Amino acid sequence: MAHWIYESQTACHAKDRRKAIKKLGKYECVCNPEIMCAFIYGLNDTDERVRKESAVQIRKQTKKNPCCCNCKVVAALTCALGDCDKGVVKAATKALCQCGYDVKDCCENNCCTQTASCAAPGGTEPAPAAPAEGGEAAPAPAPAPASAEPEAYFPSRLKNQQTKARKASLSNLFGMGG
Repeated sequence: MAHWIYESQTACHAKDRRKAIKKLGKYECVCNPEIMCAFIYGLNDTDERVRKESAVQIRKQTKKNPCCCNCKVVAALTCALGDCDKGVVKAATKALCQCGYDVKDCCENNCCTQTASCAAPGGTEPAPAAPAEGGEAAPAPAPAPASAEPEAYFPSRLKNQQTKARKASLSNLFGMGG
């Protein structure tokens, strides 16, 4: 099994990585939870066929053993919903449904700012915004304003500040303030 995990992550050709993912699917995630890590790793592969196969294998594993569907698997599958390949999105959707999530296509509801939204197990969804005066929905809250310039992210400015501080402290060291 370790060989197939290694192959699924390091093989030069996508067909070999995909083949390794398929081989790992023959093991059970309850006895070998590390295969779920390999499948999650495969969801981030550069080739869409490997990503799709990883999502398919996650669905098969969680169908046999629902306890293998944990928060890391759900997070990886949720990210896969934003994949550019429709096959990957479909496989990830099926895997999330197998985990007990109800995946809704956001574009059906004319809210295409997101790829998809996911309801928690049991079908609970966030409550819609309360209508404002006039019967219209209240606008979404504005994003938090950007804080003052984050100078720590600009190394040149940080260096200038350190130089100024060093000069000030050294001048006072010998009583040569000035």
